[in-house]
Amino acid sequence: MFEEKDYYMRIVHELVRMLIRLVFNKDIDRDEEEAVPLEVLEKYKKLISMIDDGQINEAENLLLDGLEADSRAYFELTLMFYEKLNGKTDEFLEEHEYSREEVTDGIKYVVDFYGYGSLMDAFVDENALG
Repeated sequence: MFEEKDYYMRIVHELVRMLIRLVFNKDIDRDEEEAVPLEVLEKYKKLISMIDDGQINEAENLLLDGLEADSRAYFELTLMFYEKLNGKTDEFLEEHEYSREEVTDGIKYVVDFYGYGSLMDAFVDENALG
């Protein structure tokens, strides 16, 4: 069971990494600090702080309420938000009434919102994400 969870977390990480690499030409494994643009960095820090405090659903609501269709910076922020959530343990997520599936659903939603759904579909087998 542990290996399956670890595999799933790696798939989601690589999905986010691939999207950021292709769309923004950045590698989050090399320079995570640079992955969030300066214009949205403060909002990102606030959202991550909320996650760490266990306010995951509230943070996600704030994130999704702020979606801006023409903001590439905000798209990057959303991907990094879900990447941070993906890094949390199953126990942490469950304790705060959130699930791995919600992480994946969130990624799918924002990728579609920003018009990159077909790019994601081209590289990711739907069955791999559960």
